[in-house]
Amino acid sequence: MNFPDPAGKFFTSIIILAGLIALLILMYHFFRFCFVGIAKWRCKKHEMRWLQAMLNHGFFVQVAKLLPAFFIGRIVPMMYPAESVALQFYKTLIGVYIIFMLVKVICAFLDVLNAVNTAKKGADNKPLKSYMQIIKVILWTMGTILIGCILANKTPSGLIAGIGAFSAVLLLVFQDTITGFVNSIQLSSNDMVRVGDWITDPHGEANGIVEEVNLIAVKVRNFDNSIVTVPIKSMVNNSFQNWRGMSERKVRRITRSIHIDVNSIRPCTPEMLEEFKKIDCIRDYITDTQDKIERLNEQRHLSSTNLPNGDFQTNLGILRAYMVAYLEQHPMVDETSLLMVRHGNPEENGLPMELYCFVRTTEWREYEALQSDLFDHFYAVLPFFDLRAFQRSSDYDVVK
Repeated sequence: MNFPDPAGKFFTSIIILAGLIALLILMYHFFRFCFVGIAKWRCKKHEMRWLQAMLNHGFFVQVAKLLPAFFIGRIVPMMYPAESVALQFYKTLIGVYIIFMLVKVICAFLDVLNAVNTAKKGADNKPLKSYMQIIKVILWTMGTILIGCILANKTPSGLIAGIGAFSAVLLLVFQDTITGFVNSIQLSSNDMVRVGDWITDPHGEANGIVEEVNLIAVKVRNFDNSIVTVPIKSMVNNSFQNWRGMSERKVRRITRSIHIDVNSIRPCTPEMLEEFKKIDCIRDYITDTQDKIERLNEQRHLSSTNLPNGDFQTNLGILRAYMVAYLEQHPMVDETSLLMVRHGNPEENGLPMELYCFVRTTEWREYEALQSDLFDHFYAVLPFFDLRAFQRSSDYDVVK
């Protein structure tokens, strides 16, 4: 194509450029109408998760922007001679555009892949979003290098060799990202935390539900609705408590003590035992235990009239048996889990009587109400067993 003068060449180039841009826009709208229209039509007739995700994340829109560039790349060489500067300019421009849009298409597909996998059951234990972010960083880095090669008219190997001196700087800039990526792989491979887990971080202020796991931190919504971010590195290197096992089994542990005044502990008299036998759940226990004690004392030739000479039942032992029997019959106590009532070490606040069991609820308010009901009952029956809970005397008691 020969032009009569420089001005004519300039205006002709402007017209050609405007025509190519107009053609690009028209083809974009055509492809977008076709792809998006067909996808929406298919989604209305059938529930297609992949197609819906592609529509939601604009995958077809990015493809519609990419395809016209290949068509224009075939037309331009027909309009200019091979040695033309304009041809080289258009080739460079089209090459940069294709690489840029190709990276955007792949990134949109990664978003689709992440959305589809996140919707699957059991996929919330993998930080897929973090891995997609790493892949995107790599893609944009490679795309930037290729665009630089096109603009500088050099091979990628030459450009990479040229930026080799800056590798240390690049490692320093992306240090947190690289470390976070490695730590997130450790966190995921060991299944240490998932989205939806209740975690407690003793080294910080995290005590709530995990909402997001990314390359840098784990985002936790505390029960007071405050948001706490715990660094991935901290969770890998330090300890934290995950309550997932409790949620999966649908049971939660109760471990709390009643402090008994040791001055109220005494041997059971026959009258006391008869009174305690009126309690249905421990009647057989008292009878069987008393028979064993009497046989053992007879074998050892010990007189039962002098209590220190032999074994005997105590009001505290009867209470412990009652607490176990009461918990075993309670409908909210899990019978398949460990259940026991034990003594702690005596201390200045009395003798701790610790209750250890698991109840069939993990809902916080219901759990606290059930725990309170159990201890309300046990505190209320202490006087029946002639026992007292330990409580320090106040100034009011002294004056009274």
